[in-house]
Amino acid sequence: MASDKKLNINELNQRFSDFLKRKNYRNTQERYRVLERIAEFDKHFSADELYFYMNSRGDSVSRATIYSTLDLLTRCAILVKHRFQGESAHFELSDRLPDHDHLICVECGFIVEFQEESLVDVQKRICEIHGFKPVKHSLQVFAVCPDPGRCEHNRS
Repeated sequence: MASDKKLNINELNQRFSDFLKRKNYRNTQERYRVLERIAEFDKHFSADELYFYMNSRGDSVSRATIYSTLDLLTRCAILVKHRFQGESAHFELSDRLPDHDHLICVECGFIVEFQEESLVDVQKRICEIHGFKPVKHSLQVFAVCPDPGRCEHNRS
């Protein structure tokens, strides 16, 4: 599950620690263990996938701890939370692949991540027209893969 981009777990831990202190949350080993396991993912994941992954590795962390930690990590911008076509929430580390968008097959659920520089120009132009300052964008394109019946990613 290791990512191509080497994420600095010490930096992530420090960012999380700073957030917890600022917001007066408890600093627990379980929360940091959740973050360490998340850093091992190189794809989007759900809370349940993380829970099963951690348990398969011998980590004894409750679902409640996982859900609350995912919420905290999202609030401090270490994680990005996505809802792809009404499914349960999926997460990814915000530093893993910054400024990217998603192409989602509505038949099999396969997700292609892509970066398109021209979208940044569209974002800037739209913000200028309406008097806003661009910060970031998120685009989800829903489509059907070329042959859904034979797709290796089909979940049914």
